[in-house]
Amino acid sequence: MKNENMNHLNKKNNSRQGMTGVFALAERVGNSLEKFLEIPVLILSVIMTGTVLLGVFFRYVVRWPLGWSEELSRYVMIWMALTSVALCIWRHEHVGVTIFIKKIPRFLAKIIIFLSNLLVLYFLWILFSRGLVMAEGGKSQLATALGTTMYWWLMSVPVSAALCIVMLLCKMILDIRRKNLDDILMSEEVVDAVKREEGLDF
Repeated sequence: MKNENMNHLNKKNNSRQGMTGVFALAERVGNSLEKFLEIPVLILSVIMTGTVLLGVFFRYVVRWPLGWSEELSRYVMIWMALTSVALCIWRHEHVGVTIFIKKIPRFLAKIIIFLSNLLVLYFLWILFSRGLVMAEGGKSQLATALGTTMYWWLMSVPVSAALCIVMLLCKMILDIRRKNLDDILMSEEVVDAVKREEGLDF
């Protein structure tokens, strides 16, 4: 009888350790990916800003417009914006309507949030798979001003979708053990910013 109880306790402890390991892995992957993405997003934003300023300077000061500046800044902006989505998912910085979800029982709210995240995952998977097809088709297309193949610019869609899938999966795993809905939903800093901008009081 004692041996059976000991075996049961050992299995329970192993299960808890396994779950703790999953949570730790999700947090480590999410934090590492966040740090990794911060650098290219910063570099892309600098390139985009510099290209726009350069284009304006040459067009209105030198009076010798650069044919490639507008196109380059546009494609760099797309890469930067789409890559930033993964960072916003991890930091809970996407704006959402939370007034309803906070008024229902916590357990039910967590289920609804989980199902909502599953729908987002499905959308991201479609974006990833169709994005790869679109990028593959872009190999035969050339950017008008840059003269480069459109493949590398169109790859921003599947790459960003893949990054978002990883970040969202890590977030969903960590949401399982989060008890406070504010830790699961969007950042309170974002909520406060929206309130200030829109003059809302709720």
